[in-house]
Amino acid sequence: MQIGIFETVHFEGAYPVIKLFDNGHNEITIFTYETSYQQFEHLFKDGMHKYNWIVKQESESKYEFIVRLYKISKKSKLDILYINTISDNHILYAITIALLRKAKIIVTLHDINSHFDFEPGLSIRKWIRYIGKRSLIKAVNDFNVVSSTMVTYLKNKLPSYKKVHCVPGSIFEQSKRPASLNNISGSIHIVIPGTIDQRRRNYELVFDLLDEINQKKIDISIVLLGGINEYGKDILDKCKQYISKTGVLKFFQTDIVDQPVFDNEMDEAHFILIPSVIDTVISDGIRETYGLSISSGTIFDVIKHAKPFIIPEQLAIPDNLESSCFKYSAQKDIIPFLESFLANPEKYSKWKRSALQNSQEYTIENIRKGNAGLFL
Repeated sequence: MQIGIFETVHFEGAYPVIKLFDNGHNEITIFTYETSYQQFEHLFKDGMHKYNWIVKQESESKYEFIVRLYKISKKSKLDILYINTISDNHILYAITIALLRKAKIIVTLHDINSHFDFEPGLSIRKWIRYIGKRSLIKAVNDFNVVSSTMVTYLKNKLPSYKKVHCVPGSIFEQSKRPASLNNISGSIHIVIPGTIDQRRRNYELVFDLLDEINQKKIDISIVLLGGINEYGKDILDKCKQYISKTGVLKFFQTDIVDQPVFDNEMDEAHFILIPSVIDTVISDGIRETYGLSISSGTIFDVIKHAKPFIIPEQLAIPDNLESSCFKYSAQKDIIPFLESFLANPEKYSKWKRSALQNSQEYTIENIRKGNAGLFL
């Protein structure tokens, strides 16, 4: 089949989609932006030649790139166009989808409520975005969500004839992970992956943890593993102040952390901390609930790297990850949990075995079986 995959932002989430469609028979064309293309080069390495790459040129407007997407899709007679992220120009994409009548279109919704709810206001842009998102919902018959915890929620908002797929935001590839996972030997390495964004993560909890670590002189280090955006500048300033006092915090002062650096930090972690803000506002004043209407991408970093992880107890996660997860009701629960591994390092073996077993549910073969209508 002729497969088109569109992704300009969440390159790490498009990687599993590409691998899942890559069955040796499909011809795959990927539409992307230069910044994501560079990260795809890190991910696919010498496998880049297997796919057709359509990259937005620096001189090309977003509108012109959408027109090129349409023309190439028509000329290639795509059987499937899988649009993994639409972050702008929703009306233009809705029109393009409506014109591509012969291709099966699948669109991933990352923030469900913003496509259905509306907060009235004077902003013309807000009205245009809402109309565009509603047009998308009408134009598309097949949707995808990246977490099983979001499926029923989206189905309840759609007409019964529209289909909801669940293609996770990562796959587990045993051959790409280190042969032996880190053991705990006197110190614990915690990683908090994801863009530094206080709408998504509770950094007050993180700084409270750092204070407790320093006060008790516990051998625990924390890495904020993500780039900085406009919603993280205050956090960056606090990090700079904090790092002048202690060496247990590491962070990156870049827009994006290159994939090899990201993967290395993740592989060295003992635990992944996901201090999610459960109820938040991401777009146009619309409230989203993590684990229900929106999913944390860091859950898929956990899967990819087979790591035990720590989350707030209110965060809904797939059932098959429960056994490698510690849930806290308050910040005070976290340090005693970690100290128990410093006192008894052997108990970590059980946690990392559970993490590995859980990640093995997300192999290419298992995800294809769970989405046979798409990939088999």
